[in-house]
Amino acid sequence: MVTKQPAKEQSSEGQETNARKEQRGIQSMEVGGRFLQYLADAGEPVTLAELSARSGIPTNQVFTYMVSLLRTGLVKRDPVTSRFEPGPLSLRLGLHALRMVPDVRNAMQPSSDLATRVGQSVLLAAWGDRGPTILQSIEPAASLHAGVHVGTVMSLVHSTTGRVFAAYKKTPNLKELVKADIGAQTPEGERLTLEQFDGILADIRKRGLARGEGMPIPGINSISAPVFDGTGEIVLVLTLFGVAGAFDVAWKGELATNLLETTKLLTEQNAGRVASAG
Repeated sequence: MVTKQPAKEQSSEGQETNARKEQRGIQSMEVGGRFLQYLADAGEPVTLAELSARSGIPTNQVFTYMVSLLRTGLVKRDPVTSRFEPGPLSLRLGLHALRMVPDVRNAMQPSSDLATRVGQSVLLAAWGDRGPTILQSIEPAASLHAGVHVGTVMSLVHSTTGRVFAAYKKTPNLKELVKADIGAQTPEGERLTLEQFDGILADIRKRGLARGEGMPIPGINSISAPVFDGTGEIVLVLTLFGVAGAFDVAWKGELATNLLETTKLLTEQNAGRVASAG
């Protein structure tokens, strides 16, 4: 009687190889993804020729990919310069990805609760590819028409949201971003020097809070505070803002106190999640 030997178990390497073979993709989509990566890395609109040079693909073939990406909204094209840049769908996907970060997601309800409690508008911002980006805008009262909405990139120099990020954010190109922004004139005609701005940032770090009268636009006051993750890195900025006559910017006023209570609670929760995960 011949005994049948059990088949040898396939090695983990062999299993991985088979898994890769089974996970067949669509090459054209992968190439399109590379073009989207090039656009994201460029940081500015690019030409067809630049995309061709970067990818090694002839311009006529690059153009056909761009046509499809334009139709989906992943890419948009400037009608004057014919340069390409990420489109509205790319923006929506990026914002969605940021909002799915646990620290961001867990801050959304407390931000809404804060707005209800103090009766003022609240902005929740995270650091995006282009700087401080609004992920949540809550206006419990009548609309202020401040021109700030989800997806808005705030000025690093001329908004309290941006100033808090500038005070705490550790990113290699922060100085360059500040220099590019500091030359922009505010609605009141104010022009800051780098030395003056450094003094403002030092005060923010001392108080843990930034305040602005007539910021981000004339007639609107704001107060902003940071939220840190479990490693001490800034991940969010919460901003209260409202009509100047009905918005108290006192350092120890009711609005500032409520804002700091919320941001400190969120920071403690972030630290607690890291500790429990460890």
